[in-house]
Amino acid sequence: MTRFTFDAHEYNRDDTFSRARYEFQGSEEEGWVVVRNGENHLSLGPGHRLLRVLACGICSTDIARRFLPFPLPQILGHEVVATDPDRGGQYVAEINDTCVARGDIHPDPFCRAGLPTHCPERMVLGIDRLPGGFGPFILAPVHAVIPADTLPLRTAALVEPFAAALHAVHVSRPQKGDRIAVLGVGRLGSLIIIALSAWRKSSGTDCSLTALDLGRGRRKHALSLGADEAVDLDTVSSNRLKEEFDLVFDASGSPSGLATALLLARREVHLKSTHGQPCFGLRHLTEMVVDEIALLPYSGDSLSFKWENEHRSNRTAYCAPGARTDEAARGLTAFAGSITEAAAHLSSGNLPGNLPRFDLGIASTAEEIDGILRPLPSDENSLVRPRGAILVQGGNSDNPVLNFLASGRRIRTSRCGDFHQAMALLEGQPALAEIMTERLITHEAGEADLPRTFAKAREADMLKVLIIHDDQPTPARMSG
Repeated sequence: MTRFTFDAHEYNRDDTFSRARYEFQGSEEEGWVVVRNGENHLSLGPGHRLLRVLACGICSTDIARRFLPFPLPQILGHEVVATDPDRGGQYVAEINDTCVARGDIHPDPFCRAGLPTHCPERMVLGIDRLPGGFGPFILAPVHAVIPADTLPLRTAALVEPFAAALHAVHVSRPQKGDRIAVLGVGRLGSLIIIALSAWRKSSGTDCSLTALDLGRGRRKHALSLGADEAVDLDTVSSNRLKEEFDLVFDASGSPSGLATALLLARREVHLKSTHGQPCFGLRHLTEMVVDEIALLPYSGDSLSFKWENEHRSNRTAYCAPGARTDEAARGLTAFAGSITEAAAHLSSGNLPGNLPRFDLGIASTAEEIDGILRPLPSDENSLVRPRGAILVQGGNSDNPVLNFLASGRRIRTSRCGDFHQAMALLEGQPALAEIMTERLITHEAGEADLPRTFAKAREADMLKVLIIHDDQPTPARMSG
C-alpha cells in the first residue's frame, strides 16, 4: 500500500478557504481510502490513478460552487493538467468518475445506455466529493486520464473548458445563413467564440458570429478570438436587438443573462451557465444544464426529440397535472399524476425501457418544470432521462421562459465535452491554440495564494486564472 500525505486548501459553504491535511492510502489495483484531518473521508474502489497536479484553472462553476447542491468543504478544481509521479508524462483528466471511466466489469444502466457522464452514482472531480486539482494530488479514474504531451502546459489547462464549449456547438449546430450571438465574453463565452470560429472554418458553414457583453472593454478581445462583430450592451439596448439572432449561446453566468438571451433569439437559446441561482421561478436550471435536458414547445415533432446520433426512440412520458396528452402522444406510454407519484412510479421498476427515467416530461407551469427536474429535495435525480426533454404547453404567461417556448422556440443545454475531439482540433490548428492560450490566460499564481487568487478570478477583467503547482513541496510518501 502506498500513502501520500499533503496539505491543501478546502472551499467552505461560507465562501472561505481553510487548510486541511489529506492522506491517500491504497493503490490503483486495490482501491484508495481518502483520509481528511485524521478521519476516513472517502473510499474509492479499484481503477483510480494517482496523479501529481501541474496546473488547474479556476472555472465559473468553482466560483459559484457554494450555490451547487454538492457537499462542502471540498478541494475544488477540475480543469487539471497533471503528471504521473512514477511514470512521468503530461495528462489531462476528464472529470466524471463513472463505471466506464474506472473500467468496472459491471456498468450501471446509464453507462450501458451510452450515458456514462450521467451515471447517478458518479462523483465529479473537484465538484462532487472527489478531491480536485487545487490540491497537489488527485485520484483520477484510469480511463479518464488522457496523454497531453503534444500540447504546451497552459494550452492543456484549457482542454476541459474548451471541450465543453465545443460540445455546445455540436449540440446546437449552426445552420447555413444563421446569425449567431454569444452572450457574455468571459471565460466560457470566449471559448465558445473560439469553438464556433474553428467549427465554422472546418465545416465550411456560412454563418455570422456576434459577441455581446456589458462594457468591460471586451470588443477587441472578442474580435481577436474570431467574432465578426462585437456589441457593447451598455451602449446598445438589448431591445434594439430583439429576435435579431437565430441562435444565442448564453455564457453570461447570471439570471439576467438568460432574460437577455430569450429576448434576442428567434429560434434557440443554448444555456451553458451553471450559476445555481433561481430564474423566472425555476430553481433547477443549473441541474437542467448538468443533466443536458432540453426545454421544448409541445408539438408532434418535439415528442420524437432525441440527440443527434442517438439510436433510440422515445417510449415513455410523464404528464404533470396541469398538462395534457393528445393524439400526438398516443404512441407513448404516458404516466399522469403528481410529481411525488411519478417519482414513486420510477422507483417501482415498472417503467418500460432500459433507464429508470421517463424519456420526456410534459408540463404547463414553471413549478411543474422545476418538479420534473428535481422531484425530491433529498435526491439529485430528474424524472426525465439525461439528454431527454421537457415539453411545455400553454402561453399567455408573465413568465419569459414559458412565453419563449409558447412561441415555438427552444432551449438546449450541454455540459462536458469530448476531450479527444477538443485536443484533435487544437493539435490540428496550432495557431488557434496559441491565440486561445495567449488571449484567455490572464493571471496565474501558486497554490499557497489560492484564497487571494480565487477572489481575483471574480474580477471583471479576469478570464482564465491558473493555479500552478510547480512551486509546491513534494508531499510525504510512505509505503507499507
